[in-house]
Amino acid sequence: MVGKILGNRYEIIEELGGGGMAVVYKGRDNFLNRLVTIKILRPEFTVDKDFVSRFQQEARAVARLSHPNIVGIYDVGQEENIYYLVMEYVHGDNLKTIIKKEGPLPPERAVRIAGQICEALQHAHENNIVHRDVKPHNILITYGGWAKLTDFGMAREITTATLTYTDTIMGSVHYLSPEQARGQAVGPKSDLYSLGVVLYEMLTGVVPYRGDSPIAIAIKHIQEQPELPSKVNPGIAPRLEKVILKAMSKDPALRFSSAREMGRCLQGAVREENYLAAGRREPVNDFDFEEEEDLRELSPRRKLRPLGWILLGIFMVACLAAGAFLFSRYYLNVPEIQVPDVVNKSLPEAEEMLSGLGLRVAVSKKHHPQVPEGYVIDQDIGPGDPKVKPGREIALTVSLGPDLREVPDLYQLSVPDARVRLAEAGLQMAEQIQEDYHDQVPQGYIFRQEPRAYSKQPEGAAVTVFVSKGSRPAESRVPELIGLTIEQARDKLKESKLKLDENIEWAESTQYLSGQVVSQQPAPNAPVQENTAVKVVVSKGPGPLPRKAEVKVAVPDDGKKHQVRINVTDVRGSRDVYIKSHPPGDEFTEIVEFYGKTTIRVYLDQALVKTRTYDG
Repeated sequence: MVGKILGNRYEIIEELGGGGMAVVYKGRDNFLNRLVTIKILRPEFTVDKDFVSRFQQEARAVARLSHPNIVGIYDVGQEENIYYLVMEYVHGDNLKTIIKKEGPLPPERAVRIAGQICEALQHAHENNIVHRDVKPHNILITYGGWAKLTDFGMAREITTATLTYTDTIMGSVHYLSPEQARGQAVGPKSDLYSLGVVLYEMLTGVVPYRGDSPIAIAIKHIQEQPELPSKVNPGIAPRLEKVILKAMSKDPALRFSSAREMGRCLQGAVREENYLAAGRREPVNDFDFEEEEDLRELSPRRKLRPLGWILLGIFMVACLAAGAFLFSRYYLNVPEIQVPDVVNKSLPEAEEMLSGLGLRVAVSKKHHPQVPEGYVIDQDIGPGDPKVKPGREIALTVSLGPDLREVPDLYQLSVPDARVRLAEAGLQMAEQIQEDYHDQVPQGYIFRQEPRAYSKQPEGAAVTVFVSKGSRPAESRVPELIGLTIEQARDKLKESKLKLDENIEWAESTQYLSGQVVSQQPAPNAPVQENTAVKVVVSKGPGPLPRKAEVKVAVPDDGKKHQVRINVTDVRGSRDVYIKSHPPGDEFTEIVEFYGKTTIRVYLDQALVKTRTYDG
């Protein structure tokens, strides 16, 4: 494969590695002169057309993602039986290699990497894409320390047939969520489980579940609880450990509600880590400890006297009794509420409606191509769901408006280059490409675009391009060709910088001789552009019958000799049929033969003295 050029632009430079499904190469985009990563499906997968079709559809969907923590997909292509992806080339190493080289990573660095992957997953999930194969092998770390998630969509296409590729399954099974291990449908929370395993490994240097076979490891994901990370690495702070264990909950409902929430908790955990490392020298209120035990640990302990213990006991019993009463009075006996429909309402209006019923509101935001910014797109509980108790949290998804992308400047780009530039911007080229003449832009290059460059357009919007046909040709006038032979017509057109349409039509004619032009299109004297082809109809005979006319001539009696010339113009052309000198006062009659429409002219000493026309 090294040295091969795919799609007439992507040159394969060297092999980087591969897995069960594909081989990965370093390549160069010769159009844009940049390094790329090229992933080529193994031949055993290309024979399954359904597999290839799903793979291409998924890859095109993922290509719409645009995030600094996601390795971008530039192109999806096929050449003969080779199916390939062209992706961003990342200068760095994958996280698995880094863990093997360095062992457990410092908590702050591990949290920074996991936090960036949370951002990547949040962007993907908001675009209805689930990764399904989050693992250190698919997390690339640039030399600048930036984390990028790659191989989106690949796990979706894995079928039972791929279980024969032990290296791929062994590499992924350590990070499978329990629902993936059971073969159930998976969603965004499966990615959070896998990221929890990755975080476990970054902090401990080992994966939580190990076994002799993929099946044995998968069963452990389903049935067993992992060893506490703090037992493997005592330096892990309690709150950071809780983040790992929450992400790795067997029940998806007990995991974080979103990648964004997991990222926020990671940031809180690393703040606690920094606090503990500082020896609790900073004020307590600088941190948001959620656990009661954290507050107790930070409070000074005082010994209570016996009377204090008695009063404390009485106080606690009173609190329990009051709590039980209030719980029964205000919760158990409170009527349930039917949640109203707030979709397509503004966020303030929706919050007012829900809070007015005693419900709490949780808001997440995402782009939407049609719903205006600030209006509700979706709600997790609505009129069609069972009633809820007051105080229930209703999750609302609110529109950020269309995901507007900046239209790139396509001036003087070729159509293939413009397609790539638009795809990178999350836009596409309109199917209908316009063409016109342009004096400044060479043929085949874009001279205008709609919408204009640098304007903002919704993601996926189409951009119409206008491609130059080169400079506009100069104009010429079509000469008269009727009555000429084909060669005469061709020569006459050449003089006018025109050409003869070689698709010549032949027709019977009684007016023109065989081989003469009967009609032409465009008509004589019509304005056309240079190099235009003129179409002609040529006679195949029989042509006109010969006719004769008597031409009577009287020479003036002025004592001088005079030259008499008789000219005939008919379908055969123009010719002199009589030239002779006559004495003064001479009178004579000449018989002239002609064909078709004819004009006979009589000249006396080169002066025209008589004209007669005959219809054809």
